[in-house]
Amino acid sequence: MGANIDVRDLARAAAAGDPHGWDGLVERFSGLVWSTTRAYGLSPGDGADAAQTTWLRLAEQLGRLQDQYEQLGVWLAATARRESLRLMAAARAATATSPPPPAPDAEAAAEPPGREALLWRVVRELPEHCRRLLRVLLTVPPPSHEEVSAALDLPLERIAAARDACFREFRLQMATIGIRTEVEDS
Repeated sequence: MGANIDVRDLARAAAAGDPHGWDGLVERFSGLVWSTTRAYGLSPGDGADAAQTTWLRLAEQLGRLQDQYEQLGVWLAATARRESLRLMAAARAATATSPPPPAPDAEAAAEPPGREALLWRVVRELPEHCRRLLRVLLTVPPPSHEEVSAALDLPLERIAAARDACFREFRLQMATIGIRTEVEDS
């Protein structure tokens, strides 16, 4: 409950034009907003655009959200999801008329990947819903279940099962390339 009071106080201060209120909101929720945009596979530039537009939407709506200040993280996650989906649709439309990207550098492709590169390869090969879920779940500070639900449009009662399934798949994929994970199923 203490975090809700802090968020309400920050939101009230920001709505009144206090830059410290805005700074506090950005500090508290920037990880959630950023991870939500990146969970949808946006490039860093598009992710930054979606995050910036999310904050702009908050600035436009903050005075009208007074009754929802304690759920501000949920509102921000849902807004970041909508902005990400909007940019994804625009990117798909632009890609339909763009030439194909150049082939990767053969020399760079021949280098053996390190452990971190292997880990990220495994993450990229996970099902899209798992990549999204892991990106949002690993946000600092950790998002609430309500924020995860809003960021991914995932019912609250499905979050734990989805998380467990995605971590199982991640550990299985890591094992197939010979990397043992420290956390095992109980």
